[in-house]
Amino acid sequence: MKTEKIPMELIEENNYNPNEMDENKFKKLVLNIKRKGFRKPIEVRKVGEKYVIIDGAHRFRACKELGYTEIDCIVDDVDETEAMIDTLNANIHGTHNPYKEAQIFKQIHERYTLRDIEKLTIFNQSEIKDRLELLSLSPAIQKEIEKREKAEAREAPVVLTFMIKEAEKEIVMKALDLCENSSDKNKALVELCQKSLNFMEVKNVGEESEQSNEQSTSKTA
Repeated sequence: MKTEKIPMELIEENNYNPNEMDENKFKKLVLNIKRKGFRKPIEVRKVGEKYVIIDGAHRFRACKELGYTEIDCIVDDVDETEAMIDTLNANIHGTHNPYKEAQIFKQIHERYTLRDIEKLTIFNQSEIKDRLELLSLSPAIQKEIEKREKAEAREAPVVLTFMIKEAEKEIVMKALDLCENSSDKNKALVELCQKSLNFMEVKNVGEESEQSNEQSTSKTA
């Protein structure tokens, strides 16, 4: 597919993109494009006389803020359902709105089975079912869950990643199940780490005491 320069006024954002960017990251994106220029074309599809974004909405907004009159675009000949699949796959990173993802899966599911969607996207069937179940919740509950997820995203600046071998997974899960917060694996992990730290502190105190006694005995002798 070739790259085309398309006027900004002919480009529109889609209404289903689940990827969200906070103000701080967006400002950094604007500064980066201002410093290095617009290097990566956005992906669009033609709808009538307009071009709807498939991937690159935040870059489009940043260029708009910087006063660009046209930008490089890759024009993809796909319908809306296929564009939704491309949007999901293009936005692996970042913060996602689960309800927008649910709406996307609902429309894709009208054409494809869950097994097919799993093959076509980065999501497994369990994740897809979880998203679809959100649509059965009342708007008030949906809003509350979304509010909590946004709060957690702001309050969790550090993400820990563990590589656990399959043979060790059962041991780890059993340990987490023994914690008071076993229903919430994240809290259970923190609890387990805290218990481990407490144990090490007690152990170190015991070893220091034992060494002190040995030294006293040695001096007496």
